[in-house]
Amino acid sequence: MATHIDPSSVGYNIARDPNLVKNRIFIGNLPICTREELESICHPYGKVLGSLVQKNFGFVQFESEEIANKCASALNKSIFKSKALTVRNASIKPKPVNPNAKKINAITQNPGGVPMTVQGGIIMPVAAAATAAPINDCEIIVVNRENTKYAEYVEDQLRKIGMRVDVLFPNEDVMLNQVLSNISARGCLYAILVTPQHEALNSITVNILYGIPAEHRNMPLDDAIALVTTDFRSKKQREALSTSQMNHNRHPDTMQHLIEMLANNRQLTGLQYECVIKYLEKQREEQLKLELGEANALAKLQEPDPEIELQKRILNVMNKPSVTEINYEFMYPTFEMAKADNRLMELLKDRRVISALKTLYNSDLKETISQYL
Repeated sequence: MATHIDPSSVGYNIARDPNLVKNRIFIGNLPICTREELESICHPYGKVLGSLVQKNFGFVQFESEEIANKCASALNKSIFKSKALTVRNASIKPKPVNPNAKKINAITQNPGGVPMTVQGGIIMPVAAAATAAPINDCEIIVVNRENTKYAEYVEDQLRKIGMRVDVLFPNEDVMLNQVLSNISARGCLYAILVTPQHEALNSITVNILYGIPAEHRNMPLDDAIALVTTDFRSKKQREALSTSQMNHNRHPDTMQHLIEMLANNRQLTGLQYECVIKYLEKQREEQLKLELGEANALAKLQEPDPEIELQKRILNVMNKPSVTEINYEFMYPTFEMAKADNRLMELLKDRRVISALKTLYNSDLKETISQYL
């Protein structure tokens, strides 16, 4: 039997009401934040009725179970303040954790040849991907619900090429940049914007969220679909190759030994450090080619390091010769040579010349000239 709680009672918080638990989400691994900050990442999915923030976890209350489940599915494993959130409907009890289970970093370690796959641009074990909520490849942001049918037509076109697509109706008070940031944080590859102007012009705006982000505004619909199709298939081919290499390749035995020594905080020789650095630089180059494509990877690798550029500028300034080191050729290197010039001596005896010199030189120089004259 459900417990009845009077909403008008002192201290009532809708996020604690057990009768409304199905309309609520649980957020685990929550970083330090305010209720307002927590609610801000939930606003795009529906009206927030209340929230509760505790140490390492929190709750957010929605109007219906449907909205709560949609928000939980969207935010689960997304990044908030550098932490990966664990989000589920608050009515769902967590599965018991085996205390003897080993924690495995699925990206940097692959002991025993654990099969890996790529989901939404995130590399993870196949077993984990099977139990995890699927990550959409593309989300269509609809600004006005009157354009729903147009958005659903775009959705159908993208589903035909095998993409996981969903239509999103963000709240009007949430900035578009925030919506795009949330979508990108949970591993979505593309975001498509649909507005009344887009439908009138039979166009859409495509945002590529992975790798080097790019925005293609107001593209004709057919051209935009062709762009997304080509890019998506190309990415899938690169991911398949990357996953295959991850499942069958490992570091060379010698390099694996050096990396394990570093991981165990053991000291390496200078030559060993140099070998590891060169090896990792080569691996980075190959991985960038797989993730971004040949052209984008080369552009990324050729970007100058800001810190090195700053050091070069400082050294350039420091190495410039000082003013005192610059040599000039004088007409009269010594006073004796100046005194030998009779025409100059006649000029310097003229009071008008001396008066003019006063306005050009300080008194010390005038006294020095007078002394030698």
